[in-house]
Amino acid sequence: MTPEELVSRLAPVRVPADFARFGLQDPLAAVALGLLAGVVLSVLLRALTAPRTRTVEDVRARIAAMTHLPPQERMVALAGLLRDMGGTVPSAMSNALYDPNATTDPAPLEEAVLAAARRARR
Repeated sequence: MTPEELVSRLAPVRVPADFARFGLQDPLAAVALGLLAGVVLSVLLRALTAPRTRTVEDVRARIAAMTHLPPQERMVALAGLLRDMGGTVPSAMSNALYDPNATTDPAPLEEAVLAAARRARR
């Protein structure tokens, strides 16, 4: 039996005529799927290309949030932030961290945190 004879013996396709016709719903469905794919792609691209806050600006905001803390807690918080940034506490400030009666200005520690943030950005 040749392939042509086999094909001629096959039963006709039993698909409804409306199903085989290309109607208005088909291009509308294609457009809808294209729009949906565009929305998904734009959300993904927006997430991937969103501007990141710079490290220095973030650190300045965190330092500003610490201004309401008592002096000793502020020094500890600044030292923790400095450690997170990969820096080390200046030797003049390390005694103030352990002495609750010490009255020191947190400005040098803030500068050390900002310097560490600038180094981390590079």
